[in-house]
Amino acid sequence: MTAKPLTLAITGANGNLGRKLIAAFAPQDWCGAILAIDRVLPEPGFGTDKARAVTGDLTDRAGPAWREAIEQADAIIHLAAQVPYPEATWTDSAASFDMTINVVAAAREGRPRRLVFATSNHVMGRYKDLPEAERAGSLRPDTPPKVGTLWDSGNGVQDSTAYATAKLMGERLCVMEAERGGLTAVALRIGWCQPGENHPRTITGTGTPQQSADPLDEGGQRALRWFRNMWLSNRDLVGVVQGAVLADAAGWPAPGIVVNAMSANGGAPWDLGPTEALLGYRPKDDVWQVLGGTA
Repeated sequence: MTAKPLTLAITGANGNLGRKLIAAFAPQDWCGAILAIDRVLPEPGFGTDKARAVTGDLTDRAGPAWREAIEQADAIIHLAAQVPYPEATWTDSAASFDMTINVVAAAREGRPRRLVFATSNHVMGRYKDLPEAERAGSLRPDTPPKVGTLWDSGNGVQDSTAYATAKLMGERLCVMEAERGGLTAVALRIGWCQPGENHPRTITGTGTPQQSADPLDEGGQRALRWFRNMWLSNRDLVGVVQGAVLADAAGWPAPGIVVNAMSANGGAPWDLGPTEALLGYRPKDDVWQVLGGTA
């Protein structure tokens, strides 16, 4: 995107994805500084001199500290959510969408040239139980959305529609803002990147890392396959977000794009062709190879 080192603003910087990205980006020459924004920040910090902690609540539209950080950045990676799990309530999700509105408004007033929004596979969640999602590459970014994954928590069926709706609206907002001119935007439909080691053997047949379930019947096994097929390894997370930050938008079909963000999981329904073509993303990992080839 530019020859000089970039200043990044990362919202939700103290979360799972934020901490992984800071650790990976800070040593790289293209990354000049990181403005790490979160409501609760770690002590003693992020382990790198490049990261400056910025305390702020993104639901506070007037918050001076976080707004200044956004306005000073060359690129924004917006990860923050009121509740970053699919069991979020409608109240939680409304607050998350407010956060995205506020970040986009601050970006409009500042100098950022690239906005990367962490949207979610849950925007396509209703395909989980439909036969078309059994075909490799069938879920493209332009496939009509079906928001809200249904999953069995062991205590009844749960539904991520509230969480997914905020993500879908965030996608549309970021794309619309890019069409207004002044910046380009990438909405990454992130798969399943668990906290910590993120090994696929710890993925379960539920829709959230907050819950676990033993899939004993055919339906449970099918659900487990769906969630494993959206695995995003730690190094592929870094690769796809780095591509979203640095890609040259000159060859994009529009100034704002939506792409899938998963690892190269063999036979998965998620089409990574546009991600690879538009972002230069080359995923390294395959869930089924890591698990020994058992689909």
